[in-house]
Amino acid sequence: MSAKGSVEAIIEVAKKEIGTIEGPKDNETKYGAWTNVNFQPWCQSFVSWAAFTAGLDSKKYPKSASTVAAADWFKKNNRWADARNDDPTPGDWIYFDFPDDGVNRISHVGICIKNNGDGTIEVIEGNTSGTNKGDQRNGGMCVQKTRGYEKNNKKKLLNAVVGWGRPVYIGEENAPLLSKAGIATAPIAAPVAPVAAVKPAVKKVAPKPAVKAKK
Repeated sequence: MSAKGSVEAIIEVAKKEIGTIEGPKDNETKYGAWTNVNFQPWCQSFVSWAAFTAGLDSKKYPKSASTVAAADWFKKNNRWADARNDDPTPGDWIYFDFPDDGVNRISHVGICIKNNGDGTIEVIEGNTSGTNKGDQRNGGMCVQKTRGYEKNNKKKLLNAVVGWGRPVYIGEENAPLLSKAGIATAPIAAPVAPVAAVKPAVKKVAPKPAVKAKK
């Protein structure tokens, strides 16, 4: 395994989870058990668990089951980049708000493992669908997805990316965030206390797609 706390380490951990399916009960996972919020939507639990398993310092990333609380942690710690201004890179935690899904806020997250250079990125996500037509934020699987983060990306994919947070990986302790224009953001502040595991709002969802039958 790569050095503990590194970008390479979290990507290695996330890749090993690809194909994992929740169950036997709805939203039952080891990730939710780790954040003490089992049987609830678990995309953020998966990402936070991956950071812990990769050896990141618990004071330098949010341990949470809530995408909203985790995104707020990054913003408060000057570790947030807006999708309108920056380009994501491997190791960034990508936050989504999918249109027409009944939730008008950040509601999903994944780990960027590659920027394709065409307005799209490769992202490993927990609790998403195995297809592009299933429930993207409560689909029940760990899947690698190609996502658009620019409106006019070359693959003509939907852009549901709101922004991304970046934990303090090993070797990046004093590095400021940079926009694609090369302008540094505010200096990194001392991290606030990690957010506690927050129970997400219970939502009514449609029946899971056919891929869920594999559980």
